Amino acid sequence: MHPLSSVAALSFLPLIHAQSGNGMTITTSSSSSSAPAPSGTGAVHHVDVGEDGLSFTPASLNVPVGDKIEFHFYPPAHLVAQSTFANPCSPINQGGFYSGVVSTSGKSEMTFTVTVNNTDPIWYYCGVGRHCQAGMVGVINPPSGGKETLEAFKSAASQVQDSSTPANAFGGVLGTSTNQTTSSMTTDSISNTATSASATKTSAGASSPSTTPNAGVSVQTVGGMSSLLLLGVLSWIMV
Repeated sequence: MHPLSSVAALSFLPLIHAQSGNGMTITTSSSSSSAPAPSGTGAVHHVDVGEDGLSFTPASLNVPVGDKIEFHFYPPAHLVAQSTFANPCSPINQGGFYSGVVSTSGKSEMTFTVTVNNTDPIWYYCGVGRHCQAGMVGVINPPSGGKETLEAFKSAASQVQDSSTPANAFGGVLGTSTNQTTSSMTTDSISNTATSASATKTSAGASSPSTTPNAGVSVQTVGGMSSLLLLGVLSWIMV
């Protein structure tokens, strides 16, 4: 092969590589892997506080780790605080949650949302007046067997003289009602809308070739003309 042939052949390569547009893109594996997509947020489980009198509805609920409990408040005034089975109507000593008193003349748009971090039973109560003693208690992830049942918790609560609560709300998020009524729904409407918009934008962007460095090595050609030119150059080199 004549040395000038090699020089001429190589001179075409920048031209071919610079082409862009409607041509085919061949992409090799990236030198740096893409970050994994964030896992989805947990489902939201709806609990009504005082809708059916002095009760939580539902009063017993099984919730997977990572899911959220969204408490919706009804008139006239209620609260939700985590307790222990051994000491109903009193706040848990460490951790837990407390919503503070929520007063309303109708269904409140204010909600209190907590996230379930483990599968341990979560006993809770309403500490307004004698609501707890009247049976306004509940449990998340009740024991599957044994004597620690919701009915036993109610019975023990009825024997407590006075309820007590923490000084300030903690352990959850006070926010606006999502108007979601099933446990299969995801996070609040504002967050869900933003997530959907982001997902749509990401999906649309994925259809276009990436121009980000390290996104992969690509070779682009435009139409049949570039392909024929490349074949011609290769044939010339082989002569």
